[in-house]
Order: sequence, then C-alpha cells, then structure tokens
Amino acid sequence: MGTTPGADDEAALPASEGGDPACWLARVCPGCGRLADTDPPTRCAACGELVPVD
Repeated sequence: MGTTPGADDEAALPASEGGDPACWLARVCPGCGRLADTDPPTRCAACGELVPVD
C-alpha cells in the first residue's frame, strides 16, 4: 500500500521566511498614494510629489 498526498503533508512544510517589509507606509506618496521606488526622501515617479522622511 502506498500513501496518498494530502492536506497533512502541506502542514508539515516549513514556513516561508523573507519577503517584503511589514509596512510600506513610509513609501506612500502623499499626493497620489503610489509607492515610491526607493526609501524617502525621494520624489514620486508618478506625480513628482516629495515623499518626505517621517
């Protein structure tokens, strides 16, 4: 008899680590709401508004 993969197999997989920071709020453009490409201080690529350092 063989075993059939199921939901229990997925629960045994390790959690993925890494990824995006927990909060992108510092990069949100105050003018249009788009995320800036780099950390502030910078200018928004969409509208040119200054994204300041909080």
